[in-house]
This record gives sequence, C-alpha cells and structure tokens, in this order.
Amino acid sequence: MRQFRYRTAVLTGPWRDSHEGAVGDAVRAKQAEVADDEPGGVHWIVPGRIEERVTNEKTTRLKN
Repeated sequence: MRQFRYRTAVLTGPWRDSHEGAVGDAVRAKQAEVADDEPGGVHWIVPGRIEERVTNEKTTRLKN
C-alpha cells in the first residue's frame, strides 16, 4: 500500500492514500500552491516535498 504526506522544515502532514491528498494538505497549510508547470504539480512556498511510504505485511519503506 502506498501512502503520501507533505513535509517541510516546520510541518509534516498526515499520511494520505493519494499524492493529490497530500498536496491538498500542504496547500491548506499554506506551505505550497498547486502549479501544473512545476515538478509534481506543486510550487513550494517554503522548502518541502511529498514523501511516499510503501507498506506491506512485513516491511515499511519510505521514499523521498
């Protein structure tokens, strides 16, 4: 299962089931803006990224 959240130097959002959900959290927190011409469709107001977590029954892997 893949989950996503935003992370900035100050804030970290909750895990969401979609990339778009994590971006929406970052936008609501005023950490980012939706920008189709930017990588990942996100313009970060503060330095940040969307993290991805992949889990199964035995392991959890975090991708930046």
